[in-house]
Amino acid sequence: MTTKKPEHIPATGQTAGWCLFGLVLIVGLGLSAIAHADDDQARLKRLVDKIARGDEVEAAAAGEQLIELITAPLAEAVGSLEARPIEEQVRLRRALARVTGALRMRLFRIDLSPEDRKLFDTFATAYPELVERLFDGNFLVRKAAVQQIPLEPNTGAGVLIAAKVNDEDGDVAAAALDMAAELHDPVVARALTRYIRDATTTVKSGFYGPHEQELARVVAIIVAKSIPVVAEARSLESVPAVIDALRFFGRSKYWDQTHRSQALRALGKLGDRQAARVLLEYLDDPARLRWQTAAEGQRFVETVGDVALLSLLHIYKLPPEDFGLHVSAEDKSFVGYSIDETRREGHRAFRIWHQQHAKPTPSTSQPTHDEKD
Repeated sequence: MTTKKPEHIPATGQTAGWCLFGLVLIVGLGLSAIAHADDDQARLKRLVDKIARGDEVEAAAAGEQLIELITAPLAEAVGSLEARPIEEQVRLRRALARVTGALRMRLFRIDLSPEDRKLFDTFATAYPELVERLFDGNFLVRKAAVQQIPLEPNTGAGVLIAAKVNDEDGDVAAAALDMAAELHDPVVARALTRYIRDATTTVKSGFYGPHEQELARVVAIIVAKSIPVVAEARSLESVPAVIDALRFFGRSKYWDQTHRSQALRALGKLGDRQAARVLLEYLDDPARLRWQTAAEGQRFVETVGDVALLSLLHIYKLPPEDFGLHVSAEDKSFVGYSIDETRREGHRAFRIWHQQHAKPTPSTSQPTHDEKD
């Protein structure tokens, strides 16, 4: 995550619906004021459908009508704020500011699975004010709230942390990623897996146009930083999503060699053999990551291909030294070769071993951790 990117990042996954008609979500002002009227509710539904499905002209016109339908009765009911005593002004301003956040929260809850909705409701009951601030319209309030989420494993904390990874503000997303890395429980891993899958699909579909490529890049980087979190949680359910992300982003302009290597390492840590095929695709990637001088003065260089090889060796439980791969004694994450010729020989030796000992990897959308190749 960059230190300060565009404040609003079109989100994906659970908040995609929000972004689809984000400009009308000033709409929050007054939704409850019209909910009791069946005719207005039906009209509201029609307008939302036009915004979502109509052409550009129809969507813009429906957006204006939606804003008018929602804000007009509320504005009329509130009247002039300045005509009221200051204490009444403060109360009303606070109440109005909460409405948009409440709408954000309701939309988020609708899209949760029954399992996660139950976790969310329990957490919201225990920490109502904190949950409310997590959906506040001010990104600084949301960021502070994210950093106050109690890291309680297997609770709604994971649901909400993952939701804020998908926040439209980059600083909030970065703070949530830090919290996710610290918690890395099955709940946050499950939710982040959905984000990885949905974000990959969104960018791959061409949703971001030529003038929105910086936003696409930020989403891609959030995906890259989410992958080590699901790997740390040993989430086998995430393997297909991580493979798809690596296949798309790894060959795109959005990821560099560091991001590719993060995904490759994650697949090695997850240890699922269905990842072997994509790891083999990166075995010859020559991009250099870093170098290290051993105690005897020999200089080793680590490439993306070397990281792919190490992950393959982890998956098949093979010793790195059998393929000439140097693993640093000081930093076990560093692997490499001293000369390119030795690297070529080591990589070729693994390919030969794989051809002789590994059966074709099944093509499936589900993890096959217990299956043998």
